[in-house]
Amino acid sequence: MKQTLYIFPTCIGNLIYKKLIPEVKNFLEKRGYRTEILKKPFCCGQVFYNSGKIESAKEIAHQLNNLWKNKKILFFSGSCLEYVIKKIPELTEKSTEFTAIEITDFFTKEKLIPVLPEYHVSCHFKTLKKDTPEFLTCCGFGGIFSAIYPEISEKILKTKFSDKEIISIEPGCSFHMQSKGFKTKHPLENVFDKK
Repeated sequence: MKQTLYIFPTCIGNLIYKKLIPEVKNFLEKRGYRTEILKKPFCCGQVFYNSGKIESAKEIAHQLNNLWKNKKILFFSGSCLEYVIKKIPELTEKSTEFTAIEITDFFTKEKLIPVLPEYHVSCHFKTLKKDTPEFLTCCGFGGIFSAIYPEISEKILKTKFSDKEIISIEPGCSFHMQSKGFKTKHPLENVFDKK
């Protein structure tokens, strides 16, 4: 029996991938994987860290490292993945005790899907994905940045993208794009739409 896969939707992922998350679970289970959708914790703690609430971020980091011990976690956010890989060791002064991978990368590495179209990744995730094409750059979201500097954020988005439909693996970026009138789609949605 294959190792159980734990799907971490992330806080924004829970909002915009309501249909996709159970589809991914069913798809994997039909192929012999045991899966579980993680309902708690709801957040990776990045928003606290980026807001300067370091003690809260530390508390969440310790909880995650303990709750996820020896588990394989599939992330619906490259930004959250990058955060836990880099910040949990920093905040807990321990190495991560779990395996973490972005969900689209998992599908590709396991050869569960055909070659995907080019898609947008977050700036944070780009630091982990060295093979990301250079044109896939910042959409202007930046988490708290888009709330503090909405005019600049919108200008960045509209300068970078002219298409009204954007393929994106990042829920935060997708949420931002949708709020500005763009249509977004996760690349895995294309796979399930064809089935």
